[in-house]
Amino acid sequence: MRSTAGNCKPPEAGPAVICDFDDTTALENVAELLLKEFGGQGWEDIRRRNSTGAISLKEYQELAFQTVTVGREAMKDLVKERATLRPGFKALYERCRRSNIPLAIASMGLDFYVQALLEREGMESISCYAVDTEFTGAGINFTYRYTWSGCWQPGNCKCLVLERYRRRGHKILFAGDGKTDICPAEKADAVFALRFLEESRREKGQPYVPLTDFSKVIESLDAFENAGREEPRR
Repeated sequence: MRSTAGNCKPPEAGPAVICDFDDTTALENVAELLLKEFGGQGWEDIRRRNSTGAISLKEYQELAFQTVTVGREAMKDLVKERATLRPGFKALYERCRRSNIPLAIASMGLDFYVQALLEREGMESISCYAVDTEFTGAGINFTYRYTWSGCWQPGNCKCLVLERYRRRGHKILFAGDGKTDICPAEKADAVFALRFLEESRREKGQPYVPLTDFSKVIESLDAFENAGREEPRR
């Protein structure tokens, strides 16, 4: 997806950090946390259909959340009460804020539950590329603003988000855990992985740093910035 038009490279703009949300920025799968509490009859069968490949993640999420009868605020309250940030993420946020480094969430998850955890932690300023939701009397409407026709999956495309920062001249540090993180990881300059993404990178012999907390991401930011400050050899 990298642009080659005019063979012109954008000016170097330093690093940017892009993180998946469920099971990455958040320790838990927050969508599942909500569905286990509020999901109606049949949502677990919908999840099984997704796990076997019978339906896409987009279809699973829409169908499962349509079984929920509580509103946005009740779900946000539960997230604020029970969800957990992965250790070191708040330190990463402060590190990025001090140095004016872009930090973004790119997720196939729903905007309101991502926002709920960021609000609780006072990090609403983080750019969030998630699924837009509108709560109506008939249920939830889902809007996907970050789609790309060449993406292998329906819904938001994390590679499209990554490419936005690439075009501004940023080196990309990407953190993720799942199948939807494989493609953006292959386009990133540094990858921090766990779970399915870690297994995929290891099997393919692709470089990555294991993600247990965000300390290694902060160390990599330091290395990127120090390299940029080094005086060229004469």
